[in-house]
Amino acid sequence: MLFRADNDRRLIPSWFWFFFLWLPLGTLAWWFLRWFFQPSYKRTSSVEIETPRSTSVPLPLHKDDFTILKGIGEKTANALNRAGIYTFEQLGLMDLDKLVEKLKEEGVPGGRAAKWQREAVLAAAGDWDQLEQIQK
Repeated sequence: MLFRADNDRRLIPSWFWFFFLWLPLGTLAWWFLRWFFQPSYKRTSSVEIETPRSTSVPLPLHKDDFTILKGIGEKTANALNRAGIYTFEQLGLMDLDKLVEKLKEEGVPGGRAAKWQREAVLAAAGDWDQLEQIQK
């Protein structure tokens, strides 16, 4: 007589549905929606991987001879090398204010720094004829 229409008793009580079906499904849905709407950096793993970092910047394979440029002697060339400038390309692309500042730190006047940069650009490009014309 369990399946008769006039029987109000249920086969499975309502507390069973709540604790064993709706509560776990609701918790799972809440967790998924919370995870889904988080920014992507929070969804990824929080494990940090130690990567080796080099402590120094590798030097260029060659050092250009800055004494080719007019007005640069051995003292100024050594000061540029100590400041971390080794090639004509570095000298030509460096910001003029930073170059003058680095030269002052090394005790070298930087009044001709703009001219040295123009000559360094030509030397880096290998335009030696134009460089000789400028130096005359």
